[in-house]
Amino acid sequence: MGIATVLAGIGFDPEIRAILALGVGVVVLLGSMYLLLLTNVGSRLGFLIGATALWGWLFIMGVVWWLYGTVGMIGDLPTWQVKEVVYPSTQLADLEDAHTLDVDESGLPENAEEFLDLPAEEQTEVADEVEPDLGGWKVLLESNPSFGEAKAALDEHFVAEPLDDGTLLLESSEDYVPTYSFERGGKDGLKDDPSRIDRITHKLSTMIQLRHPAHYAVLQIQPALVQETIPGEAPPLPKADESKPVISVIMERDLGQRRLPGAGLAVASAIMFGLLANALHRRDLAAMKARGLDTARS
Repeated sequence: MGIATVLAGIGFDPEIRAILALGVGVVVLLGSMYLLLLTNVGSRLGFLIGATALWGWLFIMGVVWWLYGTVGMIGDLPTWQVKEVVYPSTQLADLEDAHTLDVDESGLPENAEEFLDLPAEEQTEVADEVEPDLGGWKVLLESNPSFGEAKAALDEHFVAEPLDDGTLLLESSEDYVPTYSFERGGKDGLKDDPSRIDRITHKLSTMIQLRHPAHYAVLQIQPALVQETIPGEAPPLPKADESKPVISVIMERDLGQRRLPGAGLAVASAIMFGLLANALHRRDLAAMKARGLDTARS
């Protein structure tokens, strides 16, 4: 009754069910192969052959997961990490590269809404014009996937660690409005209108680049203006409160360890496969010697 009571209290969906499915699969697949080898070559030799084949297969899978990084065992994916929140000026940042970022002297519109309301092509043209005056920074457009990832990380940051200094209170994405965003560093991207040769050389050059240059982003935000919602109408669009300072959130790109689990499996499996294959080789030599065969060439 004791064991039955314990089993009845376990939730079998989904964790326990997955563990049981994996266990049954291992027992059925590996067990059936070992049973087949056992009946043909004996228990010890059958175990060595089966274990060697298993670790060889795991090595192949590890190499595939290591190369692709999108299937199988995947480690931590790249994310943006908030390093510091500074206002009213980037001159107060601990990151020295942020001291060269001066939006007022860059030629960007003083009102960020004017820039954000422009079509995507015009935004790109304005960004190309002002980037030489941004001190090495580039305008991070909202159409860039990096902006979406950084914005999502910023939303999570303020939920976990609200900004509250007595005059400012930011607890969620509804409390602020993004203005300008910038990025700096990282690996060099492709040139405009790249040819096939450009793509190949860029892929090779980035592949052999062992260390990844630091990649930073600065997302500037302003507290949202408190607006009343009229009953029966759609909520008003968020607007920045011009009386509040512009807050610069400095973020750094963490590339994660996407391929590390696959690489670890491949290396560990290669070692085990080599040891077991060597054991099989030494057993073959011993068997040949016992039969009186010449093993000098082995």
